[in-house]
Amino acid sequence: MSNGIHTFLSKLFVKELVSQGNKKQDRLLSALLIIGLLLLLWQIVLYRRTIIPLKIPLLLWLIPGIPLTPILYRTLNQADGMKAHWILHYIAHTWMTGSILLFAFMASNYYLADSTVVQEQFEILEKGSLPGGKHHRHERKPYVMIDYHGFEKQLIFTYPKTSEVEQASLIQVSVRKGLWGFDILQEYSLQ
Repeated sequence: MSNGIHTFLSKLFVKELVSQGNKKQDRLLSALLIIGLLLLLWQIVLYRRTIIPLKIPLLLWLIPGIPLTPILYRTLNQADGMKAHWILHYIAHTWMTGSILLFAFMASNYYLADSTVVQEQFEILEKGSLPGGKHHRHERKPYVMIDYHGFEKQLIFTYPKTSEVEQASLIQVSVRKGLWGFDILQEYSLQ
């Protein structure tokens, strides 16, 4: 069955063999794709610790693929030796350059943040829980929603803090000003 799906997707997205390809460029592109994916995963951790609207990281991640797809379409085809559908090129550029650009933005905001820590207290607007990891789905991670100066932010706690989250009405937040002006969550505790 999976062979049938592979054949279908190959016919849909890969139109024809263009050349033998360039093995060095193909390996470089494969490495960049894997690096981009790893940086995207690391960026998710940084996003949870940064107070930033979701649309900004999404735009930084998705926009680079739009101009790069038509510019590098022929080059990418020559590198792997196959003429692929433009959608695959857009996905590749998004994973490679979009992820690297997004990580550079989020990491510089996070790691080059101001050292001054400011503490503030906020009222908890909403409480809920997220499923735990594999084989621990029943150990749900509690979260709270706060209004951080007009921006709703979700703060996630560990499973053992469930009863504390249920009883709390306030949360103490320590933040630092990020390089690009987006605040970084240093730590937070229930009140």
